[in-house]
Amino acid sequence: MDRYYRTAGSTRLSQQAAATEAYQGMMGASLNAEGAVHTVTVALAQNFSEMRFILSGMVSGDYAAVQARTGRDAQTLRNVCDANRQR
Repeated sequence: MDRYYRTAGSTRLSQQAAATEAYQGMMGASLNAEGAVHTVTVALAQNFSEMRFILSGMVSGDYAAVQARTGRDAQTLRNVCDANRQR
């Protein structure tokens, strides 16, 4: 999420490019993840995919709502990773 926000910029095209990059990164990360980390990385990839489709006009949807859900899922991933580190 942090990288997405750093690279998204203020135009639809730059936000779409950032969402595409984030989607690809999350899909790659999900291939090596297990358990709850896998579940959340897949959810994040789906969120970024939905964001890029909304931005491209391929689907209609509430970009802000998907962005908010993505933020919540990113926090969930941080929590899961922190819990795994503490084991």
